[in-house]
Amino acid sequence: MEHSFHFELLTPEEVLFRESVQEIIAPGREGYFGIEAGHLYFSTTLKKGVLTIKQKSQTKQYLLSKGIIQVTPQKVVVCAESAVLQE
Repeated sequence: MEHSFHFELLTPEEVLFRESVQEIIAPGREGYFGIEAGHLYFSTTLKKGVLTIKQKSQTKQYLLSKGIIQVTPQKVVVCAESAVLQE
């Protein structure tokens, strides 16, 4: 069974994504990093880059402006100035 966690991608204008996911890869200040279910608590700033969201057999990517990420073992929230789905 794959482990999942709740993930939200927010901008000041709207909620772009709110679902269970298996992994995200985010553009941190020091480089890209991955988050999976059960990750320890932390928060940090994000730089401009691609946010990758992995759900079972589906992957979505958003081009982010700068923002912040808050991580708990059950939930991850990204608040970005702007985000655009890459198709």
